[in-house]
Amino acid sequence: MRDLARLDRVVQARIDAALVRFAATGHGDVKSLKDRPGELRLRVGKWRVFFSLEPPDLIRVLGIDNRVKLTDQPRGMTALPS
Repeated sequence: MRDLARLDRVVQARIDAALVRFAATGHGDVKSLKDRPGELRLRVGKWRVFFSLEPPDLIRVLGIDNRVKLTDQPRGMTALPS
């Protein structure tokens, strides 16, 4: 997972805008995570923002990850530890 502050400013702005849009309208590429009850995933380009909704009006960001590193490898291959 990556911390928002460590990302490029343009990426930070896109992620922030997507979260604000979701909070205001409920719109966005959001899915519930099957293996983690109560957690959701918001897709912002190649980035995935993992979060939960907490009452009354709080979005708690749990992590941000880059999807590309998972899809760069041929199907059936896994990365070896460095």
